[in-house]
Amino acid sequence: MRRAGRALLNLLYPPLCLGCDRPARGGAPLCHRCLNRLERTGPGAAWEQIARRPEAQAVLDDAFCGWRFDKGGTLQNVQHAIKYRNRPRYGIRMGRILGDALTERPACRRVLHRAGLIVPVPLHQTRYLERGYNQSTMLGRGLGQVIGAEVESEALLRERATRSQTSLSHEERWRNVRGAFATSDAAQPVGRRVVLVDDLLTTGATAGAAAQALREAEAASVVLVTLALAR
Repeated sequence: MRRAGRALLNLLYPPLCLGCDRPARGGAPLCHRCLNRLERTGPGAAWEQIARRPEAQAVLDDAFCGWRFDKGGTLQNVQHAIKYRNRPRYGIRMGRILGDALTERPACRRVLHRAGLIVPVPLHQTRYLERGYNQSTMLGRGLGQVIGAEVESEALLRERATRSQTSLSHEERWRNVRGAFATSDAAQPVGRRVVLVDDLLTTGATAGAAAQALREAEAASVVLVTLALAR
């Protein structure tokens, strides 16, 4: 009944696109027009960003991002809705859209379809309790539906709270997150090809620290996938 009621509400009052405020079909966060206007990343763009951070390059095998982050634009609206405005379903939907976009690229498709485990970058417990969900887990669930990989949201733990990375320099970002992650007893990634999922790749410091914990737990490989790539 709840599902039927939600479907009726969507029919009578369709959700509005976060880019243009027009109705978006099927409860998607963006209409097709706004989605197609987003700037996709070029081949190798995400890895070029990782290569600037030697600590991350040493523990990651590859990296893929869907779109360029547009500060103050449509993609930031989507990210903020998923992250701060209690829209976890948008995260799952964008995870599926991200998976579809990435698997259109042959090299990316080959890597992702060999993955055995999707691991979201975790929030600290305090932040998780404030938000009620982890946006990276939502993205990972949507991505998993596309590539057919298991999602293990408790494989990694953020053992200590870290400062927001927004105003920190590259070196400060690395010091801030170094040693912040550890693998849990819930799911060990030994010998498995892992896809590490986050919403945004900026300097690669957070991804590198999370991937290091997975490598220390003997993951066979770690590939980073994010919704967006910061300029």
